[in-house]
Amino acid sequence: MSQVTAPPPHRTLSNLIMALVILGVSFAFYGIALDNSFWHPEDFEVLRSAQEAARDPSSLLRHDVMSRFQPLPLALFTLEYRAFGLDPMGWYATSLVIHAINAWLVFWLVNAFGIDRRVGYLAGLLFAMGVGSYGKAVLFIAGAENLLTTTLYLLILNLYIRNDLYGGGRIRSWRYALVLLLCLAVSFARPTAISLLLVLIAYKVFFRGERGEKRKVFEPPLLILVVGALAFWIVRKQTGLVEFAWAAAGKNPWDFTVNFFYNMINYLVHMFFPIHVSRLVETGNPLVRAIYAAAPVIRVLLAWGIISYGVFGFVFGNRPIRFFLAWTLISVLPYCVVQFPQDWLNIRYLYPVS
Repeated sequence: MSQVTAPPPHRTLSNLIMALVILGVSFAFYGIALDNSFWHPEDFEVLRSAQEAARDPSSLLRHDVMSRFQPLPLALFTLEYRAFGLDPMGWYATSLVIHAINAWLVFWLVNAFGIDRRVGYLAGLLFAMGVGSYGKAVLFIAGAENLLTTTLYLLILNLYIRNDLYGGGRIRSWRYALVLLLCLAVSFARPTAISLLLVLIAYKVFFRGERGEKRKVFEPPLLILVVGALAFWIVRKQTGLVEFAWAAAGKNPWDFTVNFFYNMINYLVHMFFPIHVSRLVETGNPLVRAIYAAAPVIRVLLAWGIISYGVFGFVFGNRPIRFFLAWTLISVLPYCVVQFPQDWLNIRYLYPVS
């Protein structure tokens, strides 16, 4: 393929209309959440942390929220607390707006590759409607942490890829300057930071033709991000900042390998079929109970379908299909090595994966 030298034509009006459509779809599908109260255990942890940060803003840089040191989500929660207090509607409305922004960024990212614009419309709308499990992120206020992290993730991908495709991968550009700033913010979310770097490497490999055949994968802009991520991790270790609480998926190589692949299949299946153990489905209407009863068979069929499509797509698909398949696996990988003591699968992380 020939190198892309110019960005897609500006379509300000159609982009604005798409943003409004996505916002409307997001509220149409999840507007029922506006009637929710604070109900999840982590919601009350968020409220407590936000109240403390509102009294003492310096706690933003030293507070441990839900076993993860991520000051930017805590800053969001603090602003929400100042704006809405203990009125949950404002909190849920903010989450829906962030979700709509993420859906629009998905639309914008697909367009960056020069793929058929209709594919971008479909991708953004599917994201807004909540494909798979990730709709859970907008149904409790603590889920805004994942929403905001995904916003940073998608912004970085958009800016880096557009700078690489249409700006020659220049270091001295406003897009790359924003990438560096946003990467610092997202580095606090370690699993997301790891998958982000791997996705950028995959992009450079699969879109080498569009980038220019003579350009290398590990060019200075990417090397700077890799070195920066390593330096940030070392600083965190040396300063004793709180790390993500986790336990390995197995105590020996065999158990780890088996659990790793088991986790991967389960995450991908739950992305399409999120129903799992819950009093809501056990006591729901007959149709819901029937689907829940058939869940073991449905999951097996989905697993075979996903594996078959993945293998077929990698062997026979074009480069965009291969890239997006790789992106899905890369996004799941950091969580497949983890065994969560209180949650057999931490399905909230399917939000960025989806």
